[in-house]
Amino acid sequence: MTEILHVQAGGHRPSVNTLLFWPLSMSDSLPKDGPIIVRRTKRNLAASILQKMEEDNLSISALAARIGTGRTAVRRILDAENTSITFRSMSRAAHAVGLKIKLVAEPMSPDELGHLAQRLAKSKTSATSAKLITQITEGFYAGS
Repeated sequence: MTEILHVQAGGHRPSVNTLLFWPLSMSDSLPKDGPIIVRRTKRNLAASILQKMEEDNLSISALAARIGTGRTAVRRILDAENTSITFRSMSRAAHAVGLKIKLVAEPMSPDELGHLAQRLAKSKTSATSAKLITQITEGFYAGS
């Protein structure tokens, strides 16, 4: 799946859910596995932070002090199912335990592009077709 770093315009701070992989404003074209990928990514990030905390014998209170936040906020960061955490919060927690987060954009696989092409062939509206064409083009050239 192509990973896209997308910061939405507006006054709110984007969460992991809106920041990684696909903008929620395009929910009609959100890949079916999009929410699963976000949860899996959050679970992996939280597990990495927890593992590093255990290795360093670091408590939730100590991590909260390093980040400059409360224990409740740290618990939300470490909760693998909570995807409403901002990317900034995740980055700060990772940095506080000596980790860094990398986001990678890479071209879609031929299977993923083929799936989009099949959806394009079955699309019934020009708006849907245009969105799918954009996704295919972006997926093909993502790593260029």
